[in-house]
Amino acid sequence: MPHDSRHSAGQDSHHHARLIALILLAVLLFCPPLLVVVDRLPGVASLVLYLFGAWALVIGLGAWLMERSAKH
Repeated sequence: MPHDSRHSAGQDSHHHARLIALILLAVLLFCPPLLVVVDRLPGVASLVLYLFGAWALVIGLGAWLMERSAKH
C-alpha cells in the first residue's frame, strides 16, 4: 500500500498544534495570577489540590496525545 505523504503531513501538523495547545494550557494553569486566586479560595489545601489536579491533567492529556499519535 503506498504511503500518502500529504495525509501524514496533515496528521503531523494537527499533532503539533495539539501539543502547542497543551503547552499553552499548562502555562495558563500554572500562571501566578491564577495560582493567587486559587490560593485565596476557602479550604485548607485548595492550592495543593489545584496544583496536583492541574499537573495530573497536563500529564494525562500529554500521555493521551502521544498515545494517539503512536497509533496513527
